[in-house]
Amino acid sequence: RASAAGAQGGATAELLAALEAVTVEADAIAIMAPHMDQLRTVDSTVVEKIVMKQWWGLARDIIAKSHTQRVDLSFAVRKAVRVLKDEADELLRTLNPKYGVASQVSPAFQWAQNDTSVFLTIKYTVRWNAPGALEVTDPKVIIAGNNFNFTGEGKHSNNKYKYVLGLSLFDNLAESVSTWSAASVGKLSVTLRKKWPRKWPRLLANKKAKISNMHVWMEMQEKLDSSLGGYTTASNSPVTCAAAEKLYCLATDTCKKVENCSQCPGKAIPKLEDSLCSGMPGEKASISFSDSDMDEKELGGELKLNKARNEFDIDHYMVYWGKDEWAKIQVPEGKTALIGQVVPTGSDTELKLPMNTALPEGATHVLVFSKNEYGEYSIPGHTSITDAVLPKSKPDNIVFEDEDGELGEVSGTVTIGKAKDETRVNDYALHWGRSATRKLHSASFIRDVPKQTDGNPTHYIARSTKIPDGATHLLAYTKNEHGEHNSAVSLRIVDNTKPCRDEGAGDCPMGIRIEAGASSANNKATIRVEAAAEEDDVSHYALYWGRSNCGQGGQAGAKNGHIVDMEKGKPLDWEVPKDASFPQDSTHVLVFAKNKYGESEFCRSVELGDSVKSEL
Repeated sequence: RASAAGAQGGATAELLAALEAVTVEADAIAIMAPHMDQLRTVDSTVVEKIVMKQWWGLARDIIAKSHTQRVDLSFAVRKAVRVLKDEADELLRTLNPKYGVASQVSPAFQWAQNDTSVFLTIKYTVRWNAPGALEVTDPKVIIAGNNFNFTGEGKHSNNKYKYVLGLSLFDNLAESVSTWSAASVGKLSVTLRKKWPRKWPRLLANKKAKISNMHVWMEMQEKLDSSLGGYTTASNSPVTCAAAEKLYCLATDTCKKVENCSQCPGKAIPKLEDSLCSGMPGEKASISFSDSDMDEKELGGELKLNKARNEFDIDHYMVYWGKDEWAKIQVPEGKTALIGQVVPTGSDTELKLPMNTALPEGATHVLVFSKNEYGEYSIPGHTSITDAVLPKSKPDNIVFEDEDGELGEVSGTVTIGKAKDETRVNDYALHWGRSATRKLHSASFIRDVPKQTDGNPTHYIARSTKIPDGATHLLAYTKNEHGEHNSAVSLRIVDNTKPCRDEGAGDCPMGIRIEAGASSANNKATIRVEAAAEEDDVSHYALYWGRSNCGQGGQAGAKNGHIVDMEKGKPLDWEVPKDASFPQDSTHVLVFAKNKYGESEFCRSVELGDSVKSEL
């Protein structure tokens, strides 16, 4: 198949080269003549080449023959014609001496915000409700500091436009995590990540600045307002304070002269390059950790850091081993209590703790300190360390005998032999298994069985419990709050059933009859049962008076009183005592096969005729 495709590709290349080499349509007709009756084998690029060469007569002949040969060439033809048409239209537009010069315009845009980002939708038109270019060529977006700049060229109504938008925003941006895309037709979508989460009072730094085609994106803003509920609207920023030749004090949300930074709580150091009154961080992050390494005295997993409310002056989050909620552990010379550090991103973040990381001696907590060039904030975020360790031992054994008697159903008591070491065991998890070592792919869990102070834990599986598809075993695992032991004890499920599940089966009674007339002075008649042909699953034969014969299955209301159970292997005769009486409405005697799991659904019956009734 690959060689055939290669051969066809070579033939197409030769045909395209031959057409490229000629300039007269007659020569092209001669080249195509051998192929006209087999257009299905002609590649679409050949048809495109003929249209682009403007050999219209040949092109029409090919299209006409394609209809009779049921070959669809519409895509190739339309594609080539569209290119020619675009070139012709461009030629006509160049008749306008001003067409080659793009008019510079400011595009219309909408904006909305949440606590972490500003969202822009820029439309390639000067008015939001007016039509515009469907796309722009060579779009450029520059995001730096608090500035956003966009340029791109587009065409609309036979005119070229250069769209230029420059915005000086209320506060600084996080350039590395801001994004933009030209995904939707005629629009540019921009997400500007705020350097610090807060609610801006406006989009632009200069409250007096006006842009006629700037609009609030009301539909989006209504969706985002819930994220701003806990924020008060900022009044100032480092950007607006810099415009007034002052420095920003975060604690009071005010602008201060350089010499007055001493009045900014906790931020007395002027930092001119950032237009901030600065100092050591004044807020902490919080931290959480759940150990995923199940080995004792070893940890691993994700340290989750919830960012400080304001990250204005935090350069790093420093994560350490702690001896309590406040203090780092003391370590020998050459060692460090540092686990790692994370650069703030404006969002919650994580630090990976590798698996098999040894738990340092004396470490009871993980601490996170906010840090900048002036030092670490004295109050850390903290979380206590819980060394997750799975149970050491699996259960000793599992015992269960199905008592239900129905095919495909089980019930009875499951007894789980307690583990030899129950130190880290809280429960025993019981599952359905698809083998002796593997759980069912889904819905395997039966229940958690609490461990017992004395004796083995047990669980009763209720009657008529269906055995799930694919389940062949019961599995029992030791378990605690961190998970289950990695191996289980297992027991193959034996679905015990009553005998005579199908009418006429080999373990159903063969028959029953009544012999009238006394065989002794103490009886009236004898009822004889003919044993089943296959008695392996039969322990007894149960006799009943019956209201009807076994036509409805016997268990469906036919019984009218138990007579006797006759043990397999012993004489299956019952001599009716002289003082015996049968219940009213009895018309038959029924016999059922029976074992420890119950009586069969089906039975054999014999009618109580008038002569027999008179003797009984």
